[in-house]
Amino acid sequence: MSKQMNGLAAAALVTLMALQGAALAQEFPQGGEAMSSGDIRKYVEDKVHDVKLADGTSWRLEYKANGYFFINTSRGFNGDGQWQVEDGKLCGQLRGRERTCNEVRLLKGVMHYKRDNGEIVQFVPK
Repeated sequence: MSKQMNGLAAAALVTLMALQGAALAQEFPQGGEAMSSGDIRKYVEDKVHDVKLADGTSWRLEYKANGYFFINTSRGFNGDGQWQVEDGKLCGQLRGRERTCNEVRLLKGVMHYKRDNGEIVQFVPK
């Protein structure tokens, strides 16, 4: 393969990788409403939620009123940590990891959550 063809192939690969990353950066669905900290707390507290990711992975999230949460994933990860709310954000800190706060919106009774990678997922109550 010529140097020019190698360069074109490399450029195409870089472009494809950039587009895949951008594909995850999503906007909240039209009509989604910001939630107050009280609304978020009421939605998650003492409840279990199922979450489906774009890659096919699923999460089971359980939020306790005492400020602890538990996660089990379809890929075998199990973890726990502490959770808090802020107006418009659900915050959490898995044991051994940094605290994160992620934006949420409510649409048709379902909370939508923007992950750190930009993907929007739904917290569906069990």
